[in-house]
Amino acid sequence: MDLDAVDFIIDPAADIDEREDVMRCLRTLLSTPAGTAPLSRDFGIDNSLIDGPMNVAQNILAVEIMEKVIRYEPRVRVKEVEFIPSTDGRISAKVVIVNA
Repeated sequence: MDLDAVDFIIDPAADIDEREDVMRCLRTLLSTPAGTAPLSRDFGIDNSLIDGPMNVAQNILAVEIMEKVIRYEPRVRVKEVEFIPSTDGRISAKVVIVNA
């Protein structure tokens, strides 16, 4: 999955360091293939969906992103997952994150 964008909507009074930490954690979570993190084999996103039918893979991936964010980053929640096709056949995900 290409993480095209993560839009982060946060309370203006929130600490900028915490916002940056959350973004760093989310980028790590969403760019790590599941099964590759020692001692936490569930961490990351399942890449086996790549070869499946596009509409099914997108639905499963959106649900997985929401579940993984709930489990590994409780400071925020997923508001929306949008898939954006490119002209070269790749699909990027736009994940909109808001405060929990």
